[in-house]
Amino acid sequence: MAAPSGFPPGGAARFLERRPVLMPPGYAPARLAAALLALCLASATWATTLQHVDARDLTLGSSDIVIGVVENSRSYWNDARTRIFTDVTLRVDQTLKGAAASRITLTQLGGEVGGARYSIPGCPAFHPGEEALFFLWRDPRGRAQVNGLAQGKFDIRRDPVTGERLIQRVVPGFAVGDVRMLRAHAAGEPRPRLRLDDLVREIRRTLDEERGPSPDR
Repeated sequence: MAAPSGFPPGGAARFLERRPVLMPPGYAPARLAAALLALCLASATWATTLQHVDARDLTLGSSDIVIGVVENSRSYWNDARTRIFTDVTLRVDQTLKGAAASRITLTQLGGEVGGARYSIPGCPAFHPGEEALFFLWRDPRGRAQVNGLAQGKFDIRRDPVTGERLIQRVVPGFAVGDVRMLRAHAAGEPRPRLRLDDLVREIRRTLDEERGPSPDR
């Protein structure tokens, strides 16, 4: 069972829920989260595409931003047996935004139970042991999930020589060429070397700008 994609050929460049999602200056973070959740909670009859969001949008539109490791996952049917959800447990190694916690459980729409698969095009995959930076948001019940579909998960790999942590989105069509604008990486071009530390710096810069100067300055 799979929801229709409605994605443009070659990947995910924009996200719309029937009409454009506008994000004027000063928008509330929950507004971006609600707009980006719409695809995952939409009826399977809705056609959807993706709207690009940059590092600033993701940072301000997320309730939690963490670096962590996937420990395990569990898929299950909802009570009506109409949809499959997957709970993913993250071990949190570093919290950049939100309340500090040693673990966070994500509740993602989609998964596989007893040979039945419910898939959402553009949603990230999770594998035990993988390390990533996650942009998260929480629904009114407090359940966390990745913000912006695959736009909100940056897988981390370590340079085998230097040990430096490098990042990239691994879902096809979501790779990026820089850490600020998160411009789409052109297919067929060598992938750039993107450092985790540089993305973390962008996140902290955005949070500092949002807070403004301290009162004692």
